[in-house]
Amino acid sequence: MISRPLAAALLAAGLLGAPARANDSAAELDAGGLILRPEPGIALASEDLSIALDRIRVSYVFCNQVSEPRTVRIAFPLPPIDGRTLSFSATKLPQVDRANFVGFTVTVDGRPVEPELEERAFVGEREVTDLLRRHGLPLNPLRVSEIEAASKRIGKPDWAELVKAGLFPDAEGMMEGLWRFEATFHWLQTFPADREVRIEHSYAPVSGFHLLDPKEAARASYRATYCLDEAGLAAIRRLHAKAPNAGGYLRAFVVPYIVTTARNWAAPIGRFTLTVDKGSPEALVSFCRSGIRKTGPTTFRWEARDYVPDHDLRVLIVLPGPGPTGIR
Repeated sequence: MISRPLAAALLAAGLLGAPARANDSAAELDAGGLILRPEPGIALASEDLSIALDRIRVSYVFCNQVSEPRTVRIAFPLPPIDGRTLSFSATKLPQVDRANFVGFTVTVDGRPVEPELEERAFVGEREVTDLLRRHGLPLNPLRVSEIEAASKRIGKPDWAELVKAGLFPDAEGMMEGLWRFEATFHWLQTFPADREVRIEHSYAPVSGFHLLDPKEAARASYRATYCLDEAGLAAIRRLHAKAPNAGGYLRAFVVPYIVTTARNWAAPIGRFTLTVDKGSPEALVSFCRSGIRKTGPTTFRWEARDYVPDHDLRVLIVLPGPGPTGIR
C-alpha cells in the first residue's frame, strides 16, 4: 500500500513501457546480441537514483571484492518500446534526430565514457531487426517520420511482406509500427582490486501520457499495479474535479525503472536511495514502496539498506489538463 506521507500526493496512471531506466548490470557480447550475466566478484556498495519527468540520474559505487582487477562489460538496458501498446500521438522521443535518443551520458570516477548502443527489434519472440533494416525502416517504432518516408519508397509486394510479418496493421495507410524495440548501452569497464569505482549516468526518459479519470483509477488491477489506497483515490477525484475543461481530464505519466538487474552483482545493494521529483506542487505521485518520506514541496525519498530488488519500479505522476512548460 502507499505510505501515509505519500497518500495525499497520490499517484497516477499507466502508460507505456518506455525508456526510463535500468540498473547497470554485467554483461557479455554473444553472437545473438548482448547477454546479461552474473558477476559475483563485484559488489554494488551504494546506488542513488533520482527520477523526474525530464531527467533520470543515477550514481553508483562499485567495489571489486577480489584481489585482482576485473574487466567486465557493463550493460544498461532501457525498458522496451512496444508499438502494440503505446499511443503514438502521446509518446515522444526526447531527441528524435539522434541515435542516442535519450541523451544517455556516463562518467567513471568523473571521466566521461562513450558507450556503445545495441538496438534490436522483435515481433513477439521473433527478431525482425534485419527485416526492418533491409527495407530502410527504423528499429524504433517511435521514429514515425522515418517510417512514413520509408513507406513512400516501399512497393506494394514488399509492404505486403511487412504486414504478413506482423510489422504493420493489415490496413492501407496505417504507418504505426507493431514491433517491440529494445536498446542497450554498454561498455567495457575495469574494476581495480580492492578499490571503489563511482559510475554516474543520466538520460531523459521517453515522455508519454494517457488520459485518466477516477473510474479507471478505482479498478482493482490499476490500484494493485500502482499501490493506490483510498487517500490516493480521493486525491485523484479532487484533482479531476478541478480539471480546467468542461469534460475534465487528467494526464497520467509513468516512468519505469529496471532495478532487478542489480541482482547480478555479488551482494545486496549496501545502501539504496530513491528520490522522486513530481515537478509541480499540484501534481500527484505514487510508487510501490513503503516508508516514503516527503522531503520538499515536490520531492519524495525512499531508502533501504542491504537491498535486494524484488520487482522493478514504476513511478506514476498525474497532472491536471495541459502539463507544465517542457512536459508534453
